[in-house]
Amino acid sequence: MDDRIRVQAATWICVLCLQRHEVSKIGYAAQHTQVLFFAQSSIMNRVLSSIVVGVALVVTTGLAADRTLEEFVEYSKRRILNVDAEVIDEFAKVVDRNGDGRISDDEFGGRIAAYQSVFQTAQPMRARSSHTLPEDWFTDFEKASVEANKSGRPMVVMFSASWCAPCKMMIAQVFPDEKVKAALKGVVPVYIDSEVNVELATENGIRAYPTFVCFSSTGQSVTSRVGGGDVPKFIEMIELFKLAADAANVSE
Repeated sequence: MDDRIRVQAATWICVLCLQRHEVSKIGYAAQHTQVLFFAQSSIMNRVLSSIVVGVALVVTTGLAADRTLEEFVEYSKRRILNVDAEVIDEFAKVVDRNGDGRISDDEFGGRIAAYQSVFQTAQPMRARSSHTLPEDWFTDFEKASVEANKSGRPMVVMFSASWCAPCKMMIAQVFPDEKVKAALKGVVPVYIDSEVNVELATENGIRAYPTFVCFSSTGQSVTSRVGGGDVPKFIEMIELFKLAADAANVSE
């Protein structure tokens, strides 16, 4: 690859980060690109590559310092869906630890911890979705656990997220099917928004959506499966979950 192309690639990576408002990633992207290209570049292009990295780091620092609380609120609204505006405002205030109305680069870096502390108790906006869960689905894990223990039925818990396209497809096209409803009669179906119930999702090692977890009627995690599916595949999963739960009950 021509050295000039390498330098141009490093430059365009930084520009792309700027266009996407991923300010915190610019320095990393530029440095990573320089490491990839440095070994094979001429002396002149090594100098040019270093200049690209230097400019990117300066731009990163400058933009991070100029981020206002209002800008961060708008940034968060574009990325966190199905949540009340008041919750977004609360989240921004938690991120702004010193309360000066500006989000420093250090505060911006701590936004994940702030997200978890705020959204563990936040409630999602249900009205934004055009598809709703069937009435017999639980959205409260504790209430579902009580029902499972009382009825002796296992729980089938769907861990989802507001932006999960396969999850939305299943809610709209799979769950309303009469055969699916019949298969779910033998279990307690539960829907969990992992963006809200962060602690529960973390405890169960949820890393992809949708993830279905089967719990025995006594609350023991029995088995799980990642990914959605059509009606036949979902019914097959439910039946396998029932068998696994029966086996777990025998062993207890």
